[in-house]
Amino acid sequence: MRLTLQVQLVLRALLADPGRECYGLEIVEATGLPPGTIYPIMARLEAAGWVDSRWELIDQRAEGRPRRRYYRLTGGPAHPAGEGVGQARAALAEADARQRARRGRRLAGPASAAGSVSCAG
Repeated sequence: MRLTLQVQLVLRALLADPGRECYGLEIVEATGLPPGTIYPIMARLEAAGWVDSRWELIDQRAEGRPRRRYYRLTGGPAHPAGEGVGQARAALAEADARQRARRGRRLAGPASAAGSVSCAG
């Protein structure tokens, strides 16, 4: 999977609390990315086996809102058979190492292109 800056932001938000389920709007708020960017990323991560998702079981009329789709990295406490947590951490470590190497070749640069984000509310 190609680790664009947007994918890195999403993974960092999910890794902030790997056992927690986050719904799409929480990820949007945590990353600052628009929904039109988040949902295709989540679909790719799910197709790659890095995340699982489930639809909330509610009466939308009674709740007065649409149901939410919750996402969680695989390999966390609730999904021990998956590899999403380990893959995400390894991919981000590699991306961080590449960033440090690029910054090392320049005199100045940003401290972190994908700072601290979390969908943990």
